[in-house]
Amino acid sequence: MNMPTRLALVTLGLATFLSLRVGAEEPAKKDAEAKGRSSNQLLMRDKLVQMNAVLEGLTLNDFAEVEEAAKTLRMISRATSWHIADPTPQYNRISKNFQEQTADLERHAQEKNVEAATLDLVRMNITCTHCHQHMRDIAADGK
Repeated sequence: MNMPTRLALVTLGLATFLSLRVGAEEPAKKDAEAKGRSSNQLLMRDKLVQMNAVLEGLTLNDFAEVEEAAKTLRMISRATSWHIADPTPQYNRISKNFQEQTADLERHAQEKNVEAATLDLVRMNITCTHCHQHMRDIAADGK
C-alpha cells in the first residue's frame, strides 16, 4: 500500500471514530434539532449521514454499505436540486459532478476497489465544500 493510500485510510479511520461519537446522540436531541430546519437543510443533514456511512464502510471494508450509501447520496443530490429556486450554471455543474462521483463510488464499491472508492470520497468532500462555498457566495451577493 503506497503512502498516500495509507494516509487516506488513517484519516478515514480517525474521521470514522469521530463520526461515531457524533452519531451516538440521543434521538430526542436530533428531533429537537430538526425542528425549524428547512427541507433542504434536512436533506443536507441526510447527505452528511450518508457520507459518514461511506467512511464507515470503507474503514470496515463493508462495500455493501458503501454501495448503498452511494446510491442514497445520488438520490439525495437529485432531490436537493429541486429545492434550489434559481440554480446557477456553476451550481448545476457542481451538482452534476457530485452525481457522477456517486456513480463512480458505487462502481468502485461493486469492484471492491478500496483505493478508488477512498479517492471518490475525497473528491465528493471537495465537491461538497465547493458547492457550499458557492451557495454562501450567492447569498452574500444577495442573488
